[in-house]
Amino acid sequence: MGNTVIFRPARYGILLMRAFLDAFKECFPPGVINVIYGDGETTAGTLMKSGRIDVLAFIGSSRVANILKKQHPRSNRLRSVLGLDAKNPAIILADADIEAAANECVNGALAFNGQRCTALKMIFVHRSIVKEFLKIYCAKVEQLKMGLPWEKDVNITPLPEPGKPAYLLMNLFKMLFKRCWYLQ
Repeated sequence: MGNTVIFRPARYGILLMRAFLDAFKECFPPGVINVIYGDGETTAGTLMKSGRIDVLAFIGSSRVANILKKQHPRSNRLRSVLGLDAKNPAIILADADIEAAANECVNGALAFNGQRCTALKMIFVHRSIVKEFLKIYCAKVEQLKMGLPWEKDVNITPLPEPGKPAYLLMNLFKMLFKRCWYLQ
């Protein structure tokens, strides 16, 4: 159809792309799937400014998406597929298996230290089970083992960016402050 893809992988986890490169090579003609590495601001910004991008597919913050879209010389003609801020919810209904739901929410929120775009960011729990759910959920979080990635049975490892722990802690406090009225 004449369409090509320029894919810029995330800063962390680039080695995971290696498995896809051979699949792309086998399944698509040369030049259809293009992988570009480098700082997002430099690579994505330069591509957008060229005006040769017709569709922006982006998972990231709305702030960065707005910056990228404004860099395009014909932003009104740019089509966008955006997964902005990745506000992925879990919804726990009154008849849920609370133990299973708590396990899935801990895994969904904290696998890879929560540093993935698909991590759970919001958990909606039916009022009738919220106290029991929180009790089980918090107990499961407390059982998670912290350590280095190569240590046995470690669940929580150091974060890959300087300043990231402080950033996450500040966002946690903001979230708790906004939602504390619900828990009362």
